[in-house]
Amino acid sequence: MGLKKRTSRIAGLTAEIVKSAESASNQRVPALTTTPDEITRLWSRDYGRALRGSLSRAEVREIVSEAKRKAWPHLNNEAVRMGSMREFAERASSVGADFRITKMTWPSGLSVLGFYLGSDSGLEKRPLICLNGAHHPMAVGTAFIHEVGHHVTAKLFSTRNESVQLSRQTGYEAHLSDPRELAADVLVSLGAYPRNMAAKLFDAALAREIATSADERAESHATASAMRGLARRYGLDLERLRLEQRLQYQAGLVHFTKLRQALLDEYGL
Repeated sequence: MGLKKRTSRIAGLTAEIVKSAESASNQRVPALTTTPDEITRLWSRDYGRALRGSLSRAEVREIVSEAKRKAWPHLNNEAVRMGSMREFAERASSVGADFRITKMTWPSGLSVLGFYLGSDSGLEKRPLICLNGAHHPMAVGTAFIHEVGHHVTAKLFSTRNESVQLSRQTGYEAHLSDPRELAADVLVSLGAYPRNMAAKLFDAALAREIATSADERAESHATASAMRGLARRYGLDLERLRLEQRLQYQAGLVHFTKLRQALLDEYGL
């Protein structure tokens, strides 16, 4: 298949999947009040227990090893560079996947961050990573890490005729009981918070020396502080966003930050 014909084929496939996502979203757009509820639940969830229930220490180490071997040799030693769209395309190509960027700017479309289509889906011979460029660069970057995470761990979770792995701005709580989604999220958390940084942000030794109630307050403060630092590092000013999008990004910040602390506390990563 010629390059021009293949590019046209990928563009058409992307449009089909985006159209399906739009249709599904328009049929059932989540009410705005569900997002604050989700954030409240994420804050209260025991991420350590959820992590242990979905992925063992050995499984997490295997996931990280695969990611280091195939995509990010310095994962967890230094922050993963978000990069430009051209860099994303080059990185996707280097790990054996095609790359597309599209803009889904309709209200419900903004809930979509991107998707990963595996080669065993039967729709394409080569895996495909697509991102929604309508989002803030930080959200696009974390979505890219997540989708590449699906790609580099595909063989660890491979099933025939897998469906499209569609990433949304909401629904993080469901990832805690889905090993495939959680595996991709683990790589985002490690990419955003390398171990040395995480150890400084989440001092587990200090937390163990204080009473339970105070411990909970200290953990909450550490998580909130880490979230603010991450947002500043990538130029995300939540106050300048529309309420819907601000709440969506906050849910992601809570999820990835709490997951990073759980990885440190539970598995020493």
